[in-house]
Amino acid sequence: MLKRRSFYLFFALATVLGLAAPALADEVVDGSTGPGSVYRLVRPSNWNGILMLYAHGYVSSDVPVGITADDQLVISLVTARGFAVAVSSFSENGWVLKDGTQRTHQLLGLFTSKFGKPARVYAAGASMGGLIAIRLVETWPREFAGVLPACAVAGGLARQVDFMANVRVLFDVFYPGVLPGTPVDLPAGINVVQDIVNPAIAAMTVDPTGAFAIAAIAQTPVQFADGAELLESIVTALGGASRYPEILELTHGQPFFDNTMTQYTGALSPATLAFVNASVARFSDTPAGRNSVQHNYTPTAELRMPALTLSTFRDPVIPGFHRTLYGQAVAANAGADWLVQRSVPGYAGGYGHCTFTPQELSQAFFDLVVWGEYGVKPIF
Repeated sequence: MLKRRSFYLFFALATVLGLAAPALADEVVDGSTGPGSVYRLVRPSNWNGILMLYAHGYVSSDVPVGITADDQLVISLVTARGFAVAVSSFSENGWVLKDGTQRTHQLLGLFTSKFGKPARVYAAGASMGGLIAIRLVETWPREFAGVLPACAVAGGLARQVDFMANVRVLFDVFYPGVLPGTPVDLPAGINVVQDIVNPAIAAMTVDPTGAFAIAAIAQTPVQFADGAELLESIVTALGGASRYPEILELTHGQPFFDNTMTQYTGALSPATLAFVNASVARFSDTPAGRNSVQHNYTPTAELRMPALTLSTFRDPVIPGFHRTLYGQAVAANAGADWLVQRSVPGYAGGYGHCTFTPQELSQAFFDLVVWGEYGVKPIF
């Protein structure tokens, strides 16, 4: 009996994961849904009835919209195993959480009209797209069987912009006069590489003491394993902070960063912390500005379906505190049994943003599907 049950389980898994037969040809439908948005629907010939809605990560607003390399990689990975995939360019690039959520959800109706209703639907996404995937399942929970947020801004945009702005104000404490402007008042037309990255690296290379101090402060938990990673993580945050004007468009010009009452703490001497708190520039937000950032988007973390998050060990763009915050929020909502948080080395030795190997990425999705379809929860 045990052998027979094992055989049937293997057969079921082989069917779901597309192991029974290779795909002969994919059916691909390309189209557009409105102002600037294009989409791609892909159904493999050996479709197992499962559809992935995939949301791509952040793309700079100065890049034309289109199906991204991110989208194409995911399509190639999962359709080869019998899963259908639907992706959207969104209507524009930049931090477009609301539009990205709407356009990605719209794919379900488009796919159904072209190919029929899928048996199950899973949401997935990377970076900003990971937060879109979370918002999708929080907004329409009955339409999804599970979610895979990879390298996601899972703690919310507000916590991310706080982190980046705090790195900038603390950098200015330890390296005064090196960077132009302030976190909330940057000169127009600055070049991030020439005006932010290069001067910051030069200053920290001459005297890395300030860089290590920034990393020791609780409000700026940059990810690093050696000096080179430390410098890269700090300049990555500084580059992100330079996008303040873009986020300001979301808030209709209302300031959203506030450190007026922040008491900077960490593994530094009392004298150093006293110096930091006495010297750091202070900025205030408005309720409207902060509310706008929180709604673009802070997860409710009310999880009642399988969720597998994927991250590298040390992410310089979306640091590990996002994973921690999301896990804590899910647990606070009595959903811990629905969440598995997986960290992997990726192809860069554990450091990097979304630097997953194809095997790590596809395995995470397959493990999520086995959990959703058969109740076999991944160990980690």
